[in-house]
Amino acid sequence: MNEENNQVQNDYEEQYLILEEEEKKEEKRKTFVIVILCILIILVSLFGASFSYFKFGGNKAAKNCKLNCDIDKKGRCHRNCDIDKDGKPDINIDTNGDGICDINCDTNFDNKPDYNVDYNKNKIVSFAIDTDGDGKADFNLINQDVDNDGICDLNCDTDNDGWPDTNIDIDGDGKSDLNIDTNNDGIPEYNIDTNNDGYADLNIDTNRDKICDINCDTDGDGKPDYNINYGEGTNQYTPYFNIDTDGDGVPDTNLINQDTNGDGICDINCDTNNDGWPDLNVDFTADGVCDLNCDTDGDGKPDSKLPGSNAGTIGTGDVILSIDTLENQDIYIYNTKSVNFNGNTTANNITPSWVGSQQFAVENKSDKGVKINLYWKNVSNNFTNTNDIVYTLDNGTTILKKETKAPYTDGTIVENIYIPAHHTYYYNMKYEFKETGVNQNVDAGKKFSAQIIVTLPDQN
Repeated sequence: MNEENNQVQNDYEEQYLILEEEEKKEEKRKTFVIVILCILIILVSLFGASFSYFKFGGNKAAKNCKLNCDIDKKGRCHRNCDIDKDGKPDINIDTNGDGICDINCDTNFDNKPDYNVDYNKNKIVSFAIDTDGDGKADFNLINQDVDNDGICDLNCDTDNDGWPDTNIDIDGDGKSDLNIDTNNDGIPEYNIDTNNDGYADLNIDTNRDKICDINCDTDGDGKPDYNINYGEGTNQYTPYFNIDTDGDGVPDTNLINQDTNGDGICDINCDTNNDGWPDLNVDFTADGVCDLNCDTDGDGKPDSKLPGSNAGTIGTGDVILSIDTLENQDIYIYNTKSVNFNGNTTANNITPSWVGSQQFAVENKSDKGVKINLYWKNVSNNFTNTNDIVYTLDNGTTILKKETKAPYTDGTIVENIYIPAHHTYYYNMKYEFKETGVNQNVDAGKKFSAQIIVTLPDQN
């Protein structure tokens, strides 16, 4: 009996040991699983923190960095990268300081933009646009092969720098707008943008029939030969000079550099800087009489019949507007007619239906073209937020701003206006207190005043 009892006890003890061993193994497994889970949680947390840090700019210093920001300190630029060493960001541009790339986003650190690409570094997103915020290009892609023949048809990057060079679709409608290359040789034949402002300047084909209509260059020297408009960069497609009336590609009327009296000196439509566009004694109407920049004393400088001017002559004493920069002293802005605010330079105590006007000119006396901005400065406006003070700005041929609310703070009027070398552009500003048909007495006695200045881009 005792032997049987001992055997049973031994069996119980053995089973207990087995169970105990299995429990220990199970505890080890649980411990192992918990450790693995903890490691995974830590890794995920670290990854999330790193992602937030780099993508969303969790580090205050990274957010505030303006140029060549090396966020992880590994010797490569992550934000606002200046690749051409001009002191301005070109790649991974963060426009609002939130640490997230907005323009020319380079995802693989090769110094080439992959999405939200601008046009010739104008900081306006035009190509390879990320429409859903996933960091991938969705719309108006670069290097599009539309017909699957292995040859680029749209937004072609011929020099492999990340920006399109030929057959540029600037508005995303699937059609080439600028630098159209019809024979796939990498050289554009039509709608050539010579100054990188986003508008065609040479061999302009206005109806997409592959025939030049405006500023036609027949000898390939980069200068227009017939059907010439007024000034490179004016973006105004009306032929005024060297007009081809019979379609043979040879100018027939209103020729450039006319010597009307045979003395060997130009008298009408004189191209003084040899850029292909007339800039002295300009005759718009082809009647042989000067309409613009007229030189009356033969000194080779315009001194009368300046558009928008009732004074007849612009002199040094008429300068009342200024350049807000020290970088280019060869650009000048002139007043050609005092602003008419009830005889003052301030709109004060005006009534509905009041209209005021101002004309001014911007002259580029330098040897190269330049882009400028027109900018409101020293704005004072105590009209109500529903005020009906509006302004309209035109350049004599094109309305640039139409019935726009008068500003309350300093800011840009229009930007990136290209003025060719040795050219003068003229502007008309019209102010109006619009009559709405309802009681506007709330703005009785209110005042608006402001100064218009010229700034260079990125210097407002």
